[in-house]
Amino acid sequence: MKFIKTILLLIFKRENIFIKFLSILKGSFSSIRLIKKLSFKYSIIFIPKIIYGYYFRNKNHEKFSKNELKKYYDNKYRFDYDDMFSENYIYWEKIINNINKIKYLEIGSFEGRSTVFIKEQNNLETLVAVDPHENYDELKNISFKKVRQNFIYNLNQEGSSKKIKLFKTTSDVFFSNNKDYFNLIYIDGYHHYEQVKKDFVNSFSFLESGGYIICDDFFYFNYDKIELNPMKAILDCYEFYKKDLTVEFLYHQIVFKKY
Repeated sequence: MKFIKTILLLIFKRENIFIKFLSILKGSFSSIRLIKKLSFKYSIIFIPKIIYGYYFRNKNHEKFSKNELKKYYDNKYRFDYDDMFSENYIYWEKIINNINKIKYLEIGSFEGRSTVFIKEQNNLETLVAVDPHENYDELKNISFKKVRQNFIYNLNQEGSSKKIKLFKTTSDVFFSNNKDYFNLIYIDGYHHYEQVKKDFVNSFSFLESGGYIICDDFFYFNYDKIELNPMKAILDCYEFYKKDLTVEFLYHQIVFKKY
């Protein structure tokens, strides 16, 4: 009886591994096909990163789906709209652990899910959040007055901090006046090609050596013309700066590290 039980466990374990393997391949192939529409070269070059990204997501599935950090932030802060950020916690923690003192800039904050996550890191030195919190064509049926209220409420939890600076303006205006440098920059603003490209170029200019740029929504396609979406802008920027950048991670976000 014990022998039969052992055999059954091995069979089901192998079957589970096989199913996971197929899931990783299926997801990876879908992503490769999307990139191929814009760049055959990078659909090939990024294959190892894409497979690892799906492997990482699959390996940490339970951590993603039963994330205690998500419960903690949801209970502590005020959010009224869909959570599009919490599944990033696990990989972001790996990045943060590589930074001694975080000098963080984010382009696009919305209600502040990413902002409060960084705000609570023990190694935070400075946090700069830039968002005009105004209506725009990518988000429908959103009360940006409510979004702004929640954002301010969340950033003021446990009191305000001199480490935190908020700019209610566009990223273009912010960068035109900025003189500070950062070692972690998150780009999640307006997703049109031209704006993503400007945000990437400006971010690169104010990124310290050894710092990271995280681009959200690499596989986001809001615009009918595929060339107008973030992927094209990010690939064009990487092509231009690739001598100074490495790709650290690729799933639905893509992470670059500056030499």
